[in-house]
Amino acid sequence: MGTVAVQSPCLSASQPNEAALIEIVESALHASPSEWLFFRELRVGTGRQNSGAQRLDAFALNTLPHTAMKRVCYEVKTSRSDFLCELKHPLKRRIGMRYSNEFYFVTPAALLNVAEIPAECGLLEAGHATLAEWKDLIRRHAGFFNYDPERRAYCMLTIPAPWRDTPGPTWQLTAAMLRNQRRQFSEAPPPRPAQQRLALL
Repeated sequence: MGTVAVQSPCLSASQPNEAALIEIVESALHASPSEWLFFRELRVGTGRQNSGAQRLDAFALNTLPHTAMKRVCYEVKTSRSDFLCELKHPLKRRIGMRYSNEFYFVTPAALLNVAEIPAECGLLEAGHATLAEWKDLIRRHAGFFNYDPERRAYCMLTIPAPWRDTPGPTWQLTAAMLRNQRRQFSEAPPPRPAQQRLALL
């Protein structure tokens, strides 16, 4: 674990925050609302005594049966110190590992060395870059990559996460997803449909 990430010169600009990285991942990998349910800041647990709530940065559930209802958990790290703290406390990600088939760390490009990623996890790198910077970063990808030139947003799979067969969602997770959706609707309700009054003759 003594290896140091090789910093790319294009990363001197300000790094995107956690919310920006999650937005990029959602638009690149889970844009189809008919196929994916995507949850941000999903709190699982009751918050009482030994069953304290744990927050998953993002959780995606595929709704198509032929995908075995694939579940993916994302843990965002925007600094090396935060990631290294996570490595010292692997139990922090036990809920995410328990409910997902694939578990990914999401970081800006070149923040981490690939050798630092635990064997049971994958790595997605995301952020903003010019086209010239993206051509330099793309060398790190290992299969999937996406670049949106309008937003200058990139997302690439650097280390594929191994598939894990895990039990299906519990009522605890289902309740957490429903609470999350209710909160999102209350904070940002959908716009009212444009209606116009019909003149009766």
